[in-house]
Amino acid sequence: MNRINPLHLIILLLVSILFLFFQLTKIQSDLHEEEEAYKRSEQIAKELVAYKKFYGDKQRIKKSLKMILAQGSLKKAKIQTKESSRGITIMSKSIDLYALNSLMSKLFNGAYPIKNLQIKRIDNKNASLRLEIQW
Repeated sequence: MNRINPLHLIILLLVSILFLFFQLTKIQSDLHEEEEAYKRSEQIAKELVAYKKFYGDKQRIKKSLKMILAQGSLKKAKIQTKESSRGITIMSKSIDLYALNSLMSKLFNGAYPIKNLQIKRIDNKNASLRLEIQW
């Protein structure tokens, strides 16, 4: 009576092997999901670094804004620029709509981190402008 039946040991061994096999497959699938999540977060981090390099380039932004504001259609608009440590502010109390359209198309087709944009219509041909670009 003190002997253990070998058939019971074989069944116990098979059950424990099946349990371990299912646990192993679950852990492998969890590992695969975590690897995919890591790859996605690594790709997002690379994109963020690229965006920071592109949008955070203070000298490139200054140079391209000076080129845009030096255009003939914008010189007569009396655009004032004010530079600070956080960015640059472009203001005009009265800018004609043609010059405003030209300026906005240049700014929106470029890559500028615009923080604030206010345009108020003064009359049929003029508007006021306040634009803040941050570094």
